[in-house]
Amino acid sequence: MKMRRDTKTGIVGLLGCAFFLFASQSIKQPAKLLEPGPRLFPYVAIFLIAVSSVALIIKGIKEREIEEKPYFPKGGILKISKSFLMLVLYSIAMTWLGFLITTPFATVAFIYDLRGNSKVKLIPSIIIALLVTGVLYAMFVYGFQIKLPAGILFE
Repeated sequence: MKMRRDTKTGIVGLLGCAFFLFASQSIKQPAKLLEPGPRLFPYVAIFLIAVSSVALIIKGIKEREIEEKPYFPKGGILKISKSFLMLVLYSIAMTWLGFLITTPFATVAFIYDLRGNSKVKLIPSIIIALLVTGVLYAMFVYGFQIKLPAGILFE
């Protein structure tokens, strides 16, 4: 019997969960900590991935008689490669120009890249990009108190 892609993905997900559950045991937690501590986020993420993996396994078993569609539609590998290249360029540009300058441009580029067959107007894309940049900046800098890169050119 041939396993469906969903079943294989679910099994790999569960194996990954087991690995990360084992790896997260090395996270040090202060003895008298009253709050959940640094292990909470990995445990929540592992739980959610495990539930999703089990759901994929069940789906794969239920639909084992249905013929699978190709994993990538025509041109899918090229589109994923292009998106990955855009992420790499974004990270390089952020190193040089910083978060606040590169993120709006990258957001507009990703909106156009992910639009599919839909028509996208430039002005709403720019507004969305600026809002996304502002929300992410506020979330990281003020909420999480994480300093975002200013860029080598502006230090």
